[in-house]
Amino acid sequence: MLDIKTLRQEWKELTSYQQFEQVVSRIVMAFIAVVIVYSVVLVAIELVIDFRLGVAFLEQELLQDVFGSILTILILLEFNHSIAVSLKQKTGIIQARIVVLIAILVIARKIILLDFKTASVESLAAHAGVALALGALYWLMSVANRHPAGAQEAARH
Repeated sequence: MLDIKTLRQEWKELTSYQQFEQVVSRIVMAFIAVVIVYSVVLVAIELVIDFRLGVAFLEQELLQDVFGSILTILILLEFNHSIAVSLKQKTGIIQARIVVLIAILVIARKIILLDFKTASVESLAAHAGVALALGALYWLMSVANRHPAGAQEAARH
């Protein structure tokens, strides 16, 4: 557990921009937390209403709506968690790998909820292209992070 003395000491060691970033990050985390709580309440209300439908709840559209709402909450939780981790590790608020990972989650949510009966071939190809590009980008970023010395050496030549 952190004590106030340790927090004050760490705060004094930060530059003014790092202090600013810490404050703004915590405010953004609070906003996201409010959105998460609001979303959970809305999903709970939606589930209570849908459960009253009985067997009709098992219709594909209703299940997709509920599943989409739950996936949205999970994406928000991942976003909030990534901010918390960056604050804890003092790595800065913007990390490209996390942004790409969240984008992959959003695209995966979109594909899962896509109505394949009405989707056009162009739409499916576009989603596949975006998913493939984001996956490749994430893989390249992971490879670069595993071999930072090799990446720096290649950049010099």
